[in-house]
Parts: sequence; C-alpha cells; structure tokens
Amino acid sequence: MGAQLGGKGAMAEINMTPLIDIVLVVLIIMMVNIPIQVEKMGVKLPAQVENQIPPKEPTEQLVIMAYEDGTLALNRAAMPEDQIFGEITRRLRPKEKKIVFVDAHPRLLWERVMDVVDLAREAGAVTVSLARLKAEGPAAPTSAYEGAMPRGALPGTPRVGGEITEKAADEVLQAGLGRFQACFEAALGRRAGLTGRVIVQVDVGPSGEIMGTELVTSTAEDAELEACMVDALQGLSFPALGDQKTARIQYPFLLSPG
Repeated sequence: MGAQLGGKGAMAEINMTPLIDIVLVVLIIMMVNIPIQVEKMGVKLPAQVENQIPPKEPTEQLVIMAYEDGTLALNRAAMPEDQIFGEITRRLRPKEKKIVFVDAHPRLLWERVMDVVDLAREAGAVTVSLARLKAEGPAAPTSAYEGAMPRGALPGTPRVGGEITEKAADEVLQAGLGRFQACFEAALGRRAGLTGRVIVQVDVGPSGEIMGTELVTSTAEDAELEACMVDALQGLSFPALGDQKTARIQYPFLLSPG
C-alpha cells in the first residue's frame, strides 16, 4: 500500500496484482475444464442405394371345386380326377409351400369331400384347406380341360418321413424312373387304355439299404402292374442316412395311356 502526499492528506490505494493473479488462475482452470467445442458442418449425403430384390410375382392358388353332382374342376376348369391329379402334381412340384384348397358344395356328401382331400394329398399337397361353405356352392366352371396327359407312369411329389428330404427322395426316384415306366408299358401291352393312380412305399435304413416295400393304394386294378412297381423300388439307390437313422417314403404315380 502506498501513500500520496499532498495538501489533502494521505489516500490508500488497492494493490491489484494479487487480484489479477487470482483471475488468471481461475481462467486457466476454466480453460482446462471446459471441453473444446469443434464447429461441425452438417453434410447431407445421398442415401446408400441397395440392390433390392424385386418382389415375387403372386403365385396362383390351386382350388379344387367339388360340385353337388360330384364333378370336379381345378381353378374353374372342369376335368376328370386323373387330370386334376396330374395338374396338381405338375404345379406343386416347383412350389415351396404345397397348399391346395377344396371348395365343396354344402350338399355334397362328406365322403366325396374326403375323397377330394385325399386326391390333393396324393398329388403332393402338404396342406389341404377347406374353403368357406357358400349356399350356392363353388363358382361354376368357365372352361373345360382340353390338354392331353403325356403317356407313362407320371410321378407325383414324394411324401417323406424320417431322415430324408423331399428333394433327395425325388432325385432317387428320377434316377430309377425307367423301371416304373417299364412296368406300365408292359401293362399297357396287356390292357390298352389302362389308367389309374398307384402309391408305393419304401422304408430305408441307416446305410441307405431298403428295409421294406409295399403297395399303399391303387385304382389301376392290375395286380401284375402293382407287383411290378413295388418290385421296382428294390432297384432304387438311396444315400446313407446316418447311424440309427431311417426314412419312409411314399411315391405316388399317375398312370396315363396318353
């Protein structure tokens, strides 16, 4: 503290040095503690363009119309049972979801409805759903099937159980299909115009060995043909399934004289 001499007497002055020192120290502390803020410039970039997979085309539903008089149509195209079987088999083969709908007349006998359900299952349908009953029944046919079925024992979609896939079972059949065709050709030599549906079954063991074969059902009414097709199963070569693994496969066939 200093003193000023003069006529007016002494006057005290404040020493600012300690105060400035304190302010500087506080400023330094604040500069250290306050995070450095970096000015950011917002840049709007274009959205990433991805190769989008186009949506799949809607798949056609398969609907069997069962009318009051017992006649049938597939998607409103009138056709006999065997042709419906062949068409369903052909259209279901590439599908992942094998679904068939049955639209039956409310006055149709229940036994006939179950025959149609069995027809769809034999043709390869995994799921068979009944459409809602309508008082007027299913819509009337708009056309008649005019195509000709190809000649031969036409295989349907295999029905599998156990340790084998549908695809593997079908590949095995395709490799040995000639055996079944030979059975049918021989039968046609005895009975021209022979037609019907046949389902045969094979049981497969862990090493791919055939453990048993049998006839499940047949409308062909030809014992020699049926025995031949069951024997033809013995010529199929299945892959090994694995230790203690087995499979049961049913192979449906449509017999068409062409």
